[in-house]
Amino acid sequence: MEKTLVVLGALASHDQPRRLADIAERTGINKTTVHRILQIFIAQGYAVSHGDGTYASGPAILALAGAALTDRDMTTLVRPILENLQRHTTHTVHFAVRSGSSAVYLAKVESQQPYRMASRVGTQIALHCTAIGKAILAHMPEEEVRAVLAATAPLIRNTPNTIVAPGLLLAELEAVRQRGYAVDDEENETNVRCVGAVVHDAAGTAVGAVSVAGLTLNLDEKDVPLLGPLVVAAAARVSAAMGRNA
Repeated sequence: MEKTLVVLGALASHDQPRRLADIAERTGINKTTVHRILQIFIAQGYAVSHGDGTYASGPAILALAGAALTDRDMTTLVRPILENLQRHTTHTVHFAVRSGSSAVYLAKVESQQPYRMASRVGTQIALHCTAIGKAILAHMPEEEVRAVLAATAPLIRNTPNTIVAPGLLLAELEAVRQRGYAVDDEENETNVRCVGAVVHDAAGTAVGAVSVAGLTLNLDEKDVPLLGPLVVAAAARVSAAMGRNA
């Protein structure tokens, strides 16, 4: 346990990817043990491998830190941005971060509609069928995306609109990159439509996303192109709050 925490600390305390040998030297732990710990971290989202022999802290660290934030911290960093987006769109707004093969809601601002979305802070959501998840996946390295899809195979079909074929999902992620935002068109819940945009951390890693969500009765398909740029702008402000430079 002590060795695991030491390796985790070495990853989280450095803003640049590090080689296995560097981590081993810094921690005083042999390379074989460090490598084994890193593989567990990667599988759980606490580390990422860049494919060139270097490793960096993963988005699950942010999720863990976010879960420990006080309400005041969260309000200071994120909530004003989310509230502003809610006022301009009138829809429910979410902020979530990736945690391994899923994402976790860290903040939610309810709409003024008479209904309430079923989502709750702390709830995990799938990546392949949500606007937040697809926004994150679209900005991850393809090999990492394929690893996530393999780890969650077969993809669960929540509604008739859910994309469960990996090839089709990869094509959808390319469309997300082209237009700048993701759309959940009743793919996670029937009668619910969402628009989401990626959030990057200071290192440029896709760690989360912001979304607006509403019943299809109120959030029509024709509204999506109007909402997309607003969500993208809000996500960029959240990224800036996390230290991301433009």
